[in-house]
Amino acid sequence: MNRTEWTKEHIAGYVQSQIKEQLQLEEDVAPDDELASYGMDSFASMTLVVAFETNYNIVFEDEELLFENFATLQHMVDSICGKLQP
Repeated sequence: MNRTEWTKEHIAGYVQSQIKEQLQLEEDVAPDDELASYGMDSFASMTLVVAFETNYNIVFEDEELLFENFATLQHMVDSICGKLQP
């Protein structure tokens, strides 16, 4: 799949699956749920960032790696979509 085929819905589905795998969840998380309430910590957050960078061939700069930028599924999707914009 190339960049032009990545829809926001596709990205949200991928992020959702990665969150569930990383946090060992069976249920989906709502887009605006605080992931810390599911056990997300800085290590889990950075593990997800590496997965996103690898999957989408993007790079998050050091100043973007703030926990609040990855605090919810929606924040993660928005961050990835911002990186994929031409």
